[in-house]
Amino acid sequence: MKNIKPTLLSLFWIAAVCLMSCDDEDEKPLKADFEASAESIRAGQSVTFTDISLGQASSWKWTFEGAEPSTSGLSGPTVVYTVPGTYAVTLELANKSGTSVQTKESYITVGYNEITADFSVENTVVKQGEPVVFTDKSTGIPKTWQWEFKSAAGTVLTSSNQNPSMTFTELGTYTVKLKASNPEYSGEKTKENYITVIDPNAVVAGFRSDLAATYTGGSVSFTDESIGRAESWTWTFDGGTPSSSTAQNPSITYNTPGRYKVKLVAYNPIRSSTIEKESYVLVVPGGDLTAFFPFHGSINDAGPSKVTTTTVGTIAFTDMDRKSVASNAAVFNATGGFFVPNHDAFNFGSGNYSVSCWVKTSVAVRAMVWQESGGKGTGDNQTWMRILGTATNLTAFATEDVAGGSTLNLTAASAKIHDGVWHHVVCVRDGLNTTIFIDGVQAGTRASTNGLKVVSNEGNFKVGMQETTTGYSNQYSGLIDDLIVYKKALTPAEITALFNL
Repeated sequence: MKNIKPTLLSLFWIAAVCLMSCDDEDEKPLKADFEASAESIRAGQSVTFTDISLGQASSWKWTFEGAEPSTSGLSGPTVVYTVPGTYAVTLELANKSGTSVQTKESYITVGYNEITADFSVENTVVKQGEPVVFTDKSTGIPKTWQWEFKSAAGTVLTSSNQNPSMTFTELGTYTVKLKASNPEYSGEKTKENYITVIDPNAVVAGFRSDLAATYTGGSVSFTDESIGRAESWTWTFDGGTPSSSTAQNPSITYNTPGRYKVKLVAYNPIRSSTIEKESYVLVVPGGDLTAFFPFHGSINDAGPSKVTTTTVGTIAFTDMDRKSVASNAAVFNATGGFFVPNHDAFNFGSGNYSVSCWVKTSVAVRAMVWQESGGKGTGDNQTWMRILGTATNLTAFATEDVAGGSTLNLTAASAKIHDGVWHHVVCVRDGLNTTIFIDGVQAGTRASTNGLKVVSNEGNFKVGMQETTTGYSNQYSGLIDDLIVYKKALTPAEITALFNL
């Protein structure tokens, strides 16, 4: 016990000294001061402030003129200045001994940004005498605007408003120029022939549709896009039901395979305009159809299943289809393709099926055009069409399951489809028999020698690539158009009809 008491007394003495030291620190006079990470910035930039005051503060109260936020209770706050100017900063410190305040007038200078001039208008085609509002979209905090509107005849209109409302009396086109400025910078934007002014009574017929391809029994919705004073509409739909309509935006059903013209006459009591689009709607046979990818600017399914598709890599729509229609074929560049998650539309099992498509490629490499299931490799349930499996196997159609595979390999010169020409290829499974038709002609057939293959599981349906256990391989390079899937064995006559569509 004699040794413990001195030790306890020592501990009490040390604690008391520490408390006295802390009290002394708190009692030292405060002298507020601070510094900034930058004193000159551009609008939109941030500044971090650091407390460099003397004494031990227990609270901070910052006031930032022109900043966001405008106040802070942090010891080292960060704020943003969005408006050019010069701004004061105030720091007030406090502890139990008192307070200290420091204000630095005109401490932060916020400058303007460089100007990027731009503008827009809701409609670029307007009627003569119709007001048009131009919207300034310039960046850099412009303060003044100089607009110039010049007609094709040379007439010039001007405005200094930020978002001017203009009325044009001359027919024809106008070039629009905007110069936007702030005290430090300026920028210009010119849009040649940006505005087209038409006769108030003029009408220019135009239309679009949600689809330009469907199947028998399917419907297409048409939308009037006529310009000008269109008050009445007369539509004519070859092959459609109904075959005509006076609705502005009709929906039409097609019941017979073919390619059909659509005609629209848009008119008012004074003027009329006609537009005709030949072979505008493609209609394929709908019996036992499960999926239809026309590739009209997208990989959307136009068939009855409306399956969901997911792109892998890049697919473009920059080339013409076999009918020389722009943007109506999918362009694959050997970096990917697309897949459809497990769906009954492609679950062929042991049943009959047919897959029809048009291909165009000049790339002489092994490539998968389409594949159902098969993600686990050899022995997995799957079926596919491939070109150039080997140097001599020019076109192949396979069916496979755990019991083995049955592959039809075509080696004859007539099976060469990588020649830069469009070819129609149809793969048909009819019981034990698998057959390939090329350009409407039977190119080869074989019967499975190890039973009827169950070719689907819960795998995905792929186009333009082969699925493996680690990703994708054998990506296709070339064009594909009108890929159609049927859960039946197409007859030679049905295949010929598809070829001739």
